[in-house]
Amino acid sequence: MKSIKIFSDILVVVWVDGSESIVSFADLRNSCPCAFCSGEKDVLGNKYGGVSKVDDSVSVVQYEKVGHYGLQFFWSDGHKDGIYTFELLRSLGS
Repeated sequence: MKSIKIFSDILVVVWVDGSESIVSFADLRNSCPCAFCSGEKDVLGNKYGGVSKVDDSVSVVQYEKVGHYGLQFFWSDGHKDGIYTFELLRSLGS
């Protein structure tokens, strides 16, 4: 990742190779990888929990880099548990 730009309702990640990933806040929030939002699996592969969809009006309040592999977003609805790997962010981008 080279840089991050936050606009009113989208996130733009500029990658080292010059490509960009553009993700709406709604898509980003609805793709949160935390156990509460995405659910979690037990040792047998059974999935538990997971929020089906959140309010599309949420926005990114701030973000922090997590190691050399991802970002943590702080949302206007108070959520902050998901760590979005760079691989996930690239896959979400259009």
